[in-house]
Amino acid sequence: MSVAALAGRIADGEAARARARRQILTLGHLLALAGAGLGLLLFGGVGTALALALVGASLGSASAGIALIAARRHLKRLAAEQPDLYPAAVERYRMVMATERASRYKLFC
Repeated sequence: MSVAALAGRIADGEAARARARRQILTLGHLLALAGAGLGLLLFGGVGTALALALVGASLGSASAGIALIAARRHLKRLAAEQPDLYPAAVERYRMVMATERASRYKLFC
């Protein structure tokens, strides 16, 4: 496998990690609000609303947490499979990301 191909796989893994982190934040809050609203509307109690909010937040975070763990394992597996190419591929990935951030910054200046 070439450095460019490995850097592409690293980019895919990092994108999956970022997506899982965003899902943890959004799904956790969204399902907590939905659980609290459901508990308040159906059962009318604040305690029940808080309990259902906790259940909703934990369910939303658990599914995205599993995706985050899978993405980490994928990156660790890449490092174990290609120990000689991995540092060069990570450096290439970081350079590409830095170039993209710099170009975005230049657009706004």
